[in-house]
Amino acid sequence: MNNVKNNIRKNFTIAPNELINDNNITDRARFLFIYMSSKPHGWVYYNRQLSNALNYSIDTLRKYLKELIVSGWIIKEKQKRISGKFTSNTYVLNSEPVMILPCRKNTDTVKNRHRKNPRHSNKEYTKKENIKRNNLIK
Repeated sequence: MNNVKNNIRKNFTIAPNELINDNNITDRARFLFIYMSSKPHGWVYYNRQLSNALNYSIDTLRKYLKELIVSGWIIKEKQKRISGKFTSNTYVLNSEPVMILPCRKNTDTVKNRHRKNPRHSNKEYTKKENIKRNNLIK
């Protein structure tokens, strides 16, 4: 039997237990999250500096950032200038995975895929409803 005595009292980082036990992400992505969470709020970084600090290539860094985003540990907020051009991103570190469902654009519940108004398939039901309405009006 082994025991652990933790003598760390200052200059430490708190990591969510759920992250440590999450078997759906790789160890390198987990380490990237812990490294980023060890930095102060509002920390500004460049991909080149971060990849050098972790000994990752730029592509590897992007790969593990994407893995953390897909798994919900990090939320990527894209920033735009007034001119409409994209600028730096803001990454929000979460204490637990947050799943954001994709937004479906241009969904129309009134029209079907042929862009026509749907027809009722149960005409008996609509007849009964019309009879009920007529009886209520009288």
